[in-house]
Amino acid sequence: MNRNKEPENNFIDSGSSNIRVKNISKSFFGIEVLNNINLEFNSGEIHGLVGQNGAGKSTLGKIIGGHYTLSSGNIYLNDKKITKWSSKLALDNGIAMIHQELALVPGMTVYENIFLGIEENILGVLNKKNYELFNKLDKKIGFNLDPNEKIYNLRIADQQKVEILRALARNAKVIIMDEPTSSLTNDEVKKLHSLMINLKNSGYLIIYVSHFLDAILEVCDKVSILRDGNLIRSGDIKLENKSSIVEAMLGTKQEVAFPIKKINNENKKTILNLKNIKTLNGVNNVNVKICKGEVVGLLGLVGSGRTEILRSIFGLDKIIDGKIDYFDQKINIKKPEDAIKQGIVMIPEDRRKQGLVFSQNTRSNISITDLKKVSKNQIIKSQKETLLVKELIELLDIKPNQIEGNISFYSGGNQQKVLFAKWIFSAPKLILLDEPTRGIDIGAKRKIYELINNLSEKGVSILLVSSELEEVMGLADRAYLVKNGKTINEIIPNESSIDDVLFELFDAKKELINE
Repeated sequence: MNRNKEPENNFIDSGSSNIRVKNISKSFFGIEVLNNINLEFNSGEIHGLVGQNGAGKSTLGKIIGGHYTLSSGNIYLNDKKITKWSSKLALDNGIAMIHQELALVPGMTVYENIFLGIEENILGVLNKKNYELFNKLDKKIGFNLDPNEKIYNLRIADQQKVEILRALARNAKVIIMDEPTSSLTNDEVKKLHSLMINLKNSGYLIIYVSHFLDAILEVCDKVSILRDGNLIRSGDIKLENKSSIVEAMLGTKQEVAFPIKKINNENKKTILNLKNIKTLNGVNNVNVKICKGEVVGLLGLVGSGRTEILRSIFGLDKIIDGKIDYFDQKINIKKPEDAIKQGIVMIPEDRRKQGLVFSQNTRSNISITDLKKVSKNQIIKSQKETLLVKELIELLDIKPNQIEGNISFYSGGNQQKVLFAKWIFSAPKLILLDEPTRGIDIGAKRKIYELINNLSEKGVSILLVSSELEEVMGLADRAYLVKNGKTINEIIPNESSIDDVLFELFDAKKELINE
């Protein structure tokens, strides 16, 4: 997409909304997250915020959106100093935020979530104007959401779309987007970027927090780079490229590269063999084999059934046909507890709702998977627990480096590292990975890649699902192509190209791939 292309403007001028932050700092429990930040954000621009996980970019966005209070400094809206600030006051002043960790009401419908708090009703009946606005917004973006569908029935990508529509429905002049594309398909990302440019041309201010540097370079007018809570620089995107941004983010010229695996030509023992697996949740005739120490990928379109395959192995979805052989013996996994007892664990895509316990600290979240390892006669040996947990914190470079850390305030990337540590603590034989680097910065990705490689070399088997094709192709020894709930082919990633995969998976035309 050309950033200079002018999309058709169908939005009403939002009016001016310029934001200036002056000398702002923020600390959590004595740990400084932002240090003396000075920045300007202006109407009619897309302003990118980039940095490693924990750099402070999401925290800055939440301060502007009224979700966090300042430790020191000031915020100015249209040159007027703000003395009182909250998420409600921010919204009243036309500032809305789309959070990386979605904040929807699961039991409500798509429509109800979008208009929650701003509903118009007559004698308790929702005003049809809201439905008209929903249809207008959904048609404009092309998300094709069912307004009457419950949120808990939606995949993460569709929930993310609901958050985007909710912000637009509130007629926000400033929209803060924190990793809005992390679960969207390439086509959906293009539509969102087109919408963002349209909004910008109508005078809106878009603050775009993203780890996808290609997206930042594609649509942003300005970019601000944060590292360890400090502003490294801010300026015109035309003065930056991917390498310059990475260097500023990391403080080094290192690039992300997939680790080189040790080649083992020995015949490896098959530990898991799925034979003609079928479930009620869309899996139909799946055949997958995983050997000891192998990284096996599942490549497919969002909604193709990749996650559902992982769920069936882990006992979350009932298998109605076929069988699973585990170490050459047929097993019947009816629930996750059965899988865990067999040394099979799953790191889910939704770490917030399915992976971590936010009421517990770092120590408890990590050690909970194998308390027998750190206890005797049902009494926790705190010294041993501390030692083992500390080793994992250092291994994965979890920040802050705190045994008793409050993970609610951790960045998404560091929360993901805690989730990895949690299951590594139990010494698994097979790890099911669902979008393991969603919302993860370049530096954290490198750590995760190295961890996957090291686990594989130690004999741990991994079944990997990722929407980033390059990730699967770079990490997997073998990969299965998944379409409509079926495994349709097996490939060797280092002998195949992404173009080959796209042709087979998406029935893509060559001209589309070359765009």
